[in-house]
Amino acid sequence: MSAESPSYRWNTSDAAEAYDQAAPAIHPYYETIQNQILDYLPFGPNESFLTVDLGGGSGRLAERVLTRFAAARVVVIDQSEPFLALAERRLAPFSSRASFIRSPLQDDWAARLPGPPDVILSTSAIHHLEPAEKQALFARVFAALSPGGILVNGDEFRPVGDDDYLALLEKWSQHMHAALQSGRIPASFGKTLDAWQERNIARFGEPRKSGEDCLETIDVQLAYLRDAGFDDVRCVWSSELWGIAIARKPAH
Repeated sequence: MSAESPSYRWNTSDAAEAYDQAAPAIHPYYETIQNQILDYLPFGPNESFLTVDLGGGSGRLAERVLTRFAAARVVVIDQSEPFLALAERRLAPFSSRASFIRSPLQDDWAARLPGPPDVILSTSAIHHLEPAEKQALFARVFAALSPGGILVNGDEFRPVGDDDYLALLEKWSQHMHAALQSGRIPASFGKTLDAWQERNIARFGEPRKSGEDCLETIDVQLAYLRDAGFDDVRCVWSSELWGIAIARKPAH
């Protein structure tokens, strides 16, 4: 899906701002996943390294990386102009340590990087790609990383069985509606939530296209990573629909 697509749900400021406000309430393990990702970064607090945040949205994870690691640099990549505008405001205090690229994950964002990154991160983004797009992305990530660099992907993954998958979607829907009713999710996010439920629960069995929730199992994606050339590929944490996969590019 093109960055200019008017149907892309985060291409409006209202939707992007509502999601930015509500993200920790929308995702039951939002902070847990970010905490785990930060703990898996193999750097000292004053060590210099370059990180890319793929689908980095409003810059929440990038802000935490830049805060914890005083010499780190982060490039936030996202196709949503409203999200990147939020990220630029959030990361302004970090000055030249933060930079931004507007690009879909499917495009050649790697050609626009300032150098080979030591780490590529992603959270709740890659599951929007179709299987072939995921495989192409992992190949691009592998090529872009410096030798010995790592990919850390905290994302949504489906269980094998459809009944289990649907049950977890319904549980998540109940969680989000409860947060909406309590005010932890702003009312402006209600239409986005209704559209998500209609597509993912009411139309559960229908084929998915790029830009929708194209979830696959964690084992399938670990296989994609191995096929791309990564070693030390593993799932380091998982719960319900969420998990964290880590893969390392060989040093030689």
